[in-house]
Amino acid sequence: MKSTRSTYRRRRLGALFVAAAGAFALYAGTGADAGMQPIRYTVLPGDTLWEIAVSHTPPHSDPRPTVEIIRETNDIPGTTIRPGMRLELPPAE
Repeated sequence: MKSTRSTYRRRRLGALFVAAAGAFALYAGTGADAGMQPIRYTVLPGDTLWEIAVSHTPPHSDPRPTVEIIRETNDIPGTTIRPGMRLELPPAE
């Protein structure tokens, strides 16, 4: 027959695990929401779509997908942007 002490210990350990998993899930959920906000950017004289994409792409990554995301999100038919345009950029990773 199992001792009540080991049963109690297992239940306590299980409850601790469930509480820790719940706390982690809450913490992970709040961080994901905060980082998913799009970035608003006003085009300055001399800016290019390529330079904006490079500055919003992780280092050592190809900026071409970012260029396409910016174009599609902002309904830009080509690659020409003008000073004063307001762009919505993908969220920072």
